[in-house]
Amino acid sequence: MVIKVYVSMITFTQEVKKNQQRALMILESKNIPFVTIDITDPGCEDSKDYMNENARPKGNNKVPMTPQIFNDAEYCGDFEDLDMANETDTLGEFLKLTDEEKKSIKIGITSLLPEERAKQQQQEGEKMTNGVSASREAEVNEVPAAATESTTEDEGLRETEDVSGMVNEEPTAESADAEVVSEELKEEKVEAAGEVKEEKEKEEKEEEEEEGEEEEEEEEEEEGEEEGEEEGEAGEADTSTKVKEVEKEEAEA
Repeated sequence: MVIKVYVSMITFTQEVKKNQQRALMILESKNIPFVTIDITDPGCEDSKDYMNENARPKGNNKVPMTPQIFNDAEYCGDFEDLDMANETDTLGEFLKLTDEEKKSIKIGITSLLPEERAKQQQQEGEKMTNGVSASREAEVNEVPAAATESTTEDEGLRETEDVSGMVNEEPTAESADAEVVSEELKEEKVEAAGEVKEEKEKEEKEEEEEEGEEEEEEEEEEEGEEEGEEEGEAGEADTSTKVKEVEKEEAEA
């Protein structure tokens, strides 16, 4: 006996999400081993088609809404049927369990809400080992529906747990990539700051050179003016001397 719960990890309605959480929580609290199958996984197209062909849609729905529950290949019902069986304490009959399998079911009605159950699991530090998705445990772990301890020796469950360990390693690689990108951004910022500093120093140097050239031009102009004045004074002195010599010659004549 393998109870299969078909779920959709990509859902746009809060109601479907809560129904999936509560369905898995009911099975877990009743000590019923199960596996989850994510029909939105690209590798589970066959499972999606199987569910749509064998499950029965309700109301105005054209396709069955998750969660849908099967006992191996035998269809049991949807969330409403599961919830009613829980309320009437007839889960064994709903899940089509044998008399021997029914003995392991915990007696009583599960009334905890998904949010309360998730909070309780977090406080007690429970480790999820049951109810592992047949495709992606990393996403299923967002749903507080895994069992605290495994109660079955089913080889299929062991294989899904091994696969989940491999899936959970993926965030480490993503973290490493994020760190590399962060380091590259830091290096680019440092290089940009260095380039800005060099550009600023270059501009300051050019300004200093321009100021130096202007000062040299001013000094050259001043020197030229001084030389002109000196030449003018020398010319006036020569003219005065010649006038005196002429006057002296006229006086002697």
